[in-house]
Parts: sequence; C-alpha cells; structure tokens
Amino acid sequence: MKRLGVTLTALSLALAGCAIGPDYQRPATADVQQYRHAGAANAQANPDVAWWQAFGDPVLSSLVDEAMRNNYDARVAAARIEQFRGQMETARAGMFPQVGVSFGADRQKRSLFANTPLSSFDGPSNQYQALGNVSWEIDLWGKIRRQTEAAKADLWAAEYARRGVDLSLAASVAQGYLSLRGLDAQLDIAQQTLDARAHALAIFKLRYQHGVISEMELSQAQDDFYSTEAAIPPLRESIAQTENALSVLIGSAPGPIARGKTLAEMQLPPLDADPPVNLLNRRPDLLQAEQNAVAANALVGATEALYLPTLSLSAFLGQAASTTGALWHGVSQIWGISAGLTQPLFEGGAIQGQVRVARSQREQALLTYQGAVLSALADVDNALVATQESGLRLASLENQQKALVTYAHQSDARYENGYSSYLEVTNAQEKLFNAQLAAAQGRVDLMTGYVTLYKALGGGWTAVPEDVRNAGESTVAPPASKPVGTNV
Repeated sequence: MKRLGVTLTALSLALAGCAIGPDYQRPATADVQQYRHAGAANAQANPDVAWWQAFGDPVLSSLVDEAMRNNYDARVAAARIEQFRGQMETARAGMFPQVGVSFGADRQKRSLFANTPLSSFDGPSNQYQALGNVSWEIDLWGKIRRQTEAAKADLWAAEYARRGVDLSLAASVAQGYLSLRGLDAQLDIAQQTLDARAHALAIFKLRYQHGVISEMELSQAQDDFYSTEAAIPPLRESIAQTENALSVLIGSAPGPIARGKTLAEMQLPPLDADPPVNLLNRRPDLLQAEQNAVAANALVGATEALYLPTLSLSAFLGQAASTTGALWHGVSQIWGISAGLTQPLFEGGAIQGQVRVARSQREQALLTYQGAVLSALADVDNALVATQESGLRLASLENQQKALVTYAHQSDARYENGYSSYLEVTNAQEKLFNAQLAAAQGRVDLMTGYVTLYKALGGGWTAVPEDVRNAGESTVAPPASKPVGTNV
C-alpha cells in the first residue's frame, strides 16, 4: 500500500511539469520613437525623481508627503493590497497537500443479530479514534498554477493601482497648490490696484470739490475703483474653496493652507530625454492594465484544464480502540490510502461556456491594454504641446504687461498735462490690470502643465520599491511592437 502511494505521488509530480493554456506574451503596441511635439531634442520632464520637489518649494513637498500619508483614497488603495495578497495565498495553497488531525469518541448500543428473530442486545460499546489525514489534488495540468498566476497578477495590478492613486494624488496636490498661489498673486494684484485707485479717487474727489474736474471724470474714477473692488470677493472665495479642496486631499478638515514661495520664486522642473517606449514599464495604469491581461490569460489555461482528468490522493494514519488506555497500543493502529481519478464526460456545455468566457475576457484585456498605450502616448504629447504653447503664451503676456505699464504711465502723464481725457487713463489702467491677472494665470498654466506632463509620464517612479518596478519580469515576455507609419 505504501509502495502504491509513493508510485502515484512520483507519477503525479512527473506529469505536473506542464501547464495547459497559453503563456502570456505582451501584445504588439504602436512603435513610436519620438513624441510628435517633443521638439528637436525629444525632451520632456525627467520622471525618475520626486518631481514635486523640483519646483523648489518645501511647503509644496510637505503637502504632497502629508497627502501620501493621510489621504483616504491612498489608504484605501494600500489596504486593498492585503485583500489581493490573501487571494493569492488562497490560490497557491491548492498546490500543497492539505494536512489535518481529528480526534473522536463514540458510545453506541448495538444489536448482535439485527433484523433477525434471534436478535439479542449487548451492552453499550465505546470507540476512540486519533487520526492524521492528508489530501492532495495533484495539479496534473497546471490548473492550480494558472489560478495562482492569475492571483499573483491581480496582486501586482492592485499594487500598480495604488501607485496610480499616489501619482494622481501628488499631481492633484501640486496643481491645487499652484492654483492657490496663482489666486494669491491675483489677489495681491487686485488689492494693490484697488489701493492705487482708492488714492486716485480721493484726489479726484478733492479736485471735483474745487471745480478742477467735471462730474464725468469723477464718475470714471469711481467706476475704476468699484470695478476693481468687485473683483476681490470672487478671488477670496476661490482661495477658500481651493484651500478646502487641498485640505481634503491631505486628509484633514477644511482649513487654511500654509504658503511657501510665490509663483515668481518657484522654478520650473528640469527637462531630460526620455523615449516613448519607457511608458510601457513606467506608467502605473499601463502596468495595471497589463497585469489584468496576464491574469485573464492565465485563467484561460485554468478553465481549459477543466476538460481533463483530476487526480486526487488521500491517506490517513492513526489509532482506534475501545478504551483510552488501549488507544496508544501498537495493535490499535489503523491506516489507509486511496487515489481517485475523475474525468468529465458530459456536462451540457458548462465547461465550454467557461472557456469561452475566459477567452473573451483575455481578448478584452489585451485590447484594453493596447488602447491604454495609445491613450498614454496621446496624454504625453498633449502635455508636451501644452507646456510648449503655455510657455510661448506666458512670454507674450509678460511682454504685453511691460508694454501696458509704459502705456499707463504715458497716458497718466498726458492727462496731467492736459493732452488727453481721463478716459484714456482709465482704458490704459484697465488693460494693465487685466494683463497682470492674465500673466499670473499664464504662469499657473505653465507650471500646472509641467505637473500634467509628469503625471502623463508616470513620474516619481524611483520612489516605487524595486520589487514592484520589476514585478512584471516573471510574467511578461519582452515587448513586441509594430510600426504605425507616423509618430503619435
């Protein structure tokens, strides 16, 4: 009997060397050598840094770090990792024998001649047992290994999803903080303009009282003052709302947000060369989509294995006696070993349906991954063109602002010397005020464009543990690609 068990075990291990179903191969993706708007140097932001520190504002860096620790979405994503780790451990457990022990005691009163006219009754009898048992479903065709492979891929997908949450969170905090500093700058501009116009209005009131100017000129000065005054409450409202949004992101109750450097004092992050192919191994959403494809591919093999025979082994060894004192005597030993082979013959198409579902899900996952790659390439190119054009627009706005400063000074001098009406002064000052606000917003747009570019590139990757960065190497084959004719 023992020889039979050893023989079956050796046979099962020899057969378990194969795993049914297709091995994963990374699907072909667009072969893009250079982004469409990368420029002559194919330059874009270097993502392999804690990029939010590149703006040179310690307050911004501390806000991102605080959000990483306290944001509830990030904490939920981190907690979800344990769920998938538990699922992987459950799937992997099927590859090993299941061992258990049992203890039992039984007392019965039985007939010695049951169902006969001569039946008599003996006294009650006792039975005590102490057993160890082993059961094992041999993974002949790799079904359990495929299920484990799928569970491992799900675990990595969850980890990449967490990294995606962290990346989006860092980008949201950075964009919110930059918008807040932009609103601060606009509020400063509005307040300085209001102070200047309040001073001018006071002078105009004295001039009007002494008959130097007409009521129309006084009304123009009042219009300038009140229009500027009306621009301040919406800015304060936006500042408060932005602070509240940032508070939620960092996991705290709505409240004021600390300030660091002004927009003018912040620096733009560095640019560095980075080929588009790096997106496949950097962007968390692409890595997550690929692990979803790995899992779906593995489940095809797991369902195809349902067509094939299942071999299971079981054995027990223990003691049985009518008294506890005799339970541990050698003559009380009992044991048994069994093997079972089952083969489905007719199940009404149930297995065929499961295989069809698994193959369809694999196809969907592969197509989703390929589509996500194209979207990622477009995201990066959109961010590149946005930063380039935002930089040009900011330069134009700053030049316009310089010109309007001169225009405002000249128009004021012309009015004081009697060469023009106050309407020319009002027009010049209004243009300058709007240009100053637009220039402040233009700088916000440029800097948030860099944030968007880092996010599109999957930035901050050096902060990811090395085992996570290399997670796909054991399940993902070298990438295949195909030319698409033109750059994306």
